[in-house]
Amino acid sequence: MQIEFAPHVEEIKRALDNEIEDSDIIADLKKLLEYRVPLNEAKRSLIKKYGGSEKSTVRKLKDIQIGEHNIEITGQVVEVTRKTVTIKNSEKILFSGVICDETSSRSFTAWSDFNLNPGDVISVTQAYVRNWQERPEVNFGPRSKVTKLTTKIQVMKDCELKKLAELRDGDINVHTQFTILNIDIHEINTKDGSKKILGAIAADEDTKLPLTAWILSPGLEVGNSIDVKNAYVRSFRGVPTLNINESTIVTKLGNKIEYMEKQGIKIGDLIMKDGAYDIVVEGNILSIRPGSGLIARCPECSRVIQKGMCRVHEKVDEKSDMRIKAIIDDGTGALTLVLDSRLTQKICGLNIEEAQKIAKINMSQKAVEDDIKRKIVGKRFAARGNMSKGEFGITLVASDAWEPAETIQEQAQKLIGRITG
Repeated sequence: MQIEFAPHVEEIKRALDNEIEDSDIIADLKKLLEYRVPLNEAKRSLIKKYGGSEKSTVRKLKDIQIGEHNIEITGQVVEVTRKTVTIKNSEKILFSGVICDETSSRSFTAWSDFNLNPGDVISVTQAYVRNWQERPEVNFGPRSKVTKLTTKIQVMKDCELKKLAELRDGDINVHTQFTILNIDIHEINTKDGSKKILGAIAADEDTKLPLTAWILSPGLEVGNSIDVKNAYVRSFRGVPTLNINESTIVTKLGNKIEYMEKQGIKIGDLIMKDGAYDIVVEGNILSIRPGSGLIARCPECSRVIQKGMCRVHEKVDEKSDMRIKAIIDDGTGALTLVLDSRLTQKICGLNIEEAQKIAKINMSQKAVEDDIKRKIVGKRFAARGNMSKGEFGITLVASDAWEPAETIQEQAQKLIGRITG
């Protein structure tokens, strides 16, 4: 056997269940290299040709990199949620969650039902890594093999006390303290039947976050200031959400944590966060994005549609709606501000019926968008809502919006006063 091919031939043979002559492997490998096929790709091609499967590269969770393929990981499932998504005009069920080992925790997406449950220790081969909100996310695809293990693993222990503002999607073993502002107990359907869970708003001195408790603990009451250990964080609609389960330790504090409402947050500071809950921004409207004004929605799923065609429900009787998608800038950064029909009417004085009349008179829905531009572009507005970060940038979906009482002239006078002392 030619010595320069020896290690590559051995690597290919290790991935095969059958015996292939070394000379045959060398001949095939040489042929591919002559056609300028990269060496690694050539080896993968031959393994597939001979009916084998390429051996996965073992990775610890802290070491995985976006874009990696065919990796093997071992970890413990912290949380798993069934989701329905629309891909190429058809609905597909997938499972997303958090997995951890002794080095780190990562979010994962399983594109098939592997019957995963919280607490399961699993070994996964043929996994791959994608970018999710600028973080590596492990994916279990159709070629992945998931094996449940009976052994236990030592998971990462990270109980440093953190402020709510420091929490990020995928964090596990979270130790934090907060006051419960409100509570809503509701029932959900799980694969094991109906289950009561607690939804709440947690707040420390300067930050609010949604809270989901999968158990009804006695310490979880409105007004209580509590210490929680071994909680975890998952994003819901782009906003980090603190989760409490059977493994979480909840202790009522003797001292009271008081939340102080901020007047506003700089957009430049928001850019550094994964998401934010119930925050206020203030800035000038620079432009109105396409898709503002009159729109049509599917009455079944509320997706924005055109010509009465929904990508999921096909031909439907469309429902008229109105919205604004604006770019707001405060000098430190910019984001997309989304206002629903109620807030559009509030700041523009224009309801759906009036917008339809404008469109009919001008024989164009763009006339409504132009009318909105004339009324708000260049003006200063404040908005309250939830911020999320996704592939289309930073978006704040407003729950309220208003024109600040303080004028630009008054703000300028304050600035001059600070400069002159």
